Amino acid sequence: MKYLILVHNNPAVIELFAGMTDAERSAAYQIYWDVESDLEATGELVDSKALDTSAQKLVSRGPGGPLVTDAPLPEVTEVVSGYYLVDVVDEARAVEIAARFPEAAVASGVGLARVWTEADFEANT
Repeated sequence: MKYLILVHNNPAVIELFAGMTDAERSAAYQIYWDVESDLEATGELVDSKALDTSAQKLVSRGPGGPLVTDAPLPEVTEVVSGYYLVDVVDEARAVEIAARFPEAAVASGVGLARVWTEADFEANT
């Protein structure tokens, strides 16, 4: 089963990292590399990327074509700052992986969604 783990950046995460010592912050950042290495070693990692939150855009359809706005919008306090696409045996394993990230320590947590397959779409049409 494939799951997408979404790492978010929001005020609670910013506060979490700001409250860390340099050593704690370094150890927290190391978690990302450790998770990636562990998932590569088990063959569970499909893909992972950090996202440039300063260059994100919001695209919507307008009457004359696509409308592109810089994102995040001022009223948005949370953006996706990275993701891990994993192929794991079950949801419990995906939860285990997601819980390792520093962002799991704040109330907004880490996003987790099962990736639908063609069979899922066929079953729901």
